[in-house]
Amino acid sequence: MNFFTLTSDEKSRLQRLNQQKEVILALKKLFLSVCVKKPASNEAIEKVSDAFRELETIQSDIQERTSEGNIV
Repeated sequence: MNFFTLTSDEKSRLQRLNQQKEVILALKKLFLSVCVKKPASNEAIEKVSDAFRELETIQSDIQERTSEGNIV
């Protein structure tokens, strides 16, 4: 198993976490402040921002399959 591949359970947990907007904002500030403290490229900061954009749209495999099954 690839360490970087999210399991369905992990996706579900992230989805629930994403509902806590204050926590997500705090995590985003933490990651970005760490990038800024050290010499960081714009690319590194953009990657952190991309990760949080992806978090906002993450769906568990179960929901994806349910959505696909309802297409008529």
